[in-house]
Amino acid sequence: MRVAGIVATAVGDELVIAHPLGHTPRAWVAVILGGPALFLAGRAAFEYAVFARLSRDRPIGILVLLALAPPVLLAPPLAAVVAATAVLLGVAVADTVRAHRSPPEPPSPTG
Repeated sequence: MRVAGIVATAVGDELVIAHPLGHTPRAWVAVILGGPALFLAGRAAFEYAVFARLSRDRPIGILVLLALAPPVLLAPPLAAVVAATAVLLGVAVADTVRAHRSPPEPPSPTG
């Protein structure tokens, strides 16, 4: 899922590079915001499989990306990419803060 998320994000980025301004079609919003959401879902599944836990940051990031879809339809494609990048940056910062607060944890696979 993470690889599919990366591929979808790359497709969205290519669309925005070609047409950064103007109207944002619904399909573009699905790719631009859906790629990062798919990546976060894949990362959450990986984290659960390896560490037997689910970080709150990833589901919250997915929900924020879903909530951004309606407003982004009214903005240019470049704004959609900036919004998706801001959400991913927020998840990364939250992960970094959590990692600095607690010691590294050993893997404990489920199953």
